Amino acid sequence: MKRRLTHLFLTLLLLAAALPVSGQGKIYTRKMRLADFPTKTTKIVLEGHSFLELALREEIAVHWRISPFEFCDLEEYGRLRNSSSYYFLTLAQEAGLAYLILEKGGKPDEEDHLKKPFEVIRMPIASVDNPTGRELVFMGAFIDIIQRFTEAAMTSDKVAYGGLESANHIRLRGRTVYFDPDLADEAYLRAEPGALLTITIAPEEPGPRTVCYKMLIAADTHELLSFERSRYKDPTDGRFTDAEARRFSRRGATVVR
Repeated sequence: MKRRLTHLFLTLLLLAAALPVSGQGKIYTRKMRLADFPTKTTKIVLEGHSFLELALREEIAVHWRISPFEFCDLEEYGRLRNSSSYYFLTLAQEAGLAYLILEKGGKPDEEDHLKKPFEVIRMPIASVDNPTGRELVFMGAFIDIIQRFTEAAMTSDKVAYGGLESANHIRLRGRTVYFDPDLADEAYLRAEPGALLTITIAPEEPGPRTVCYKMLIAADTHELLSFERSRYKDPTDGRFTDAEARRFSRRGATVVR
């Protein structure tokens, strides 16, 4: 039922995009609003010298490829964030988690929908109070996931509105899923073909608004193969389970614990 409602929503949205709206002009879908991304400069917002920021600066220089980019500080970000001439990649914190957020600049009250601001994608990368160090190792993969998603969202409204969960339909047959963090890290560092890393991002303590994330990421291509968001009510919510191992096996993967 949820899938059918999502498809119906997207169909109605695409139909509405072709119709004029009284007093507001034309409505544009996310795919249309992202069309200018490759020609706009992406500002990488950094302030201070935290390990996350140092890793982000280093990995952006190596991995960023889908648009021109420049580094900027919070003062410049404050001056430019209302300009639709820029996209911004920022580090943000919410409910105990750190995220990389790609957003389009603009004024919220702008009449031209193509110039309105919006959040393109939000990538969870670390626990704020209980970092594991893996977020520094995998920073390049996180950046590549953001880029891969943005490229796909520029050609597909299904991806643009579906978010990172749109990766969940990908088949796992013939791949090896590493549950053990040490084995996963080693596979990542040697870019092992067919290897998938299990990564969990969870806050230090459960709370009324806390969530956690579980991901499968390809060691060699940094492709996101699975992405799940759930409520974080107990530390066990932030771990891969036997049931998930069986599910991956049914999808054709070999699970290594």
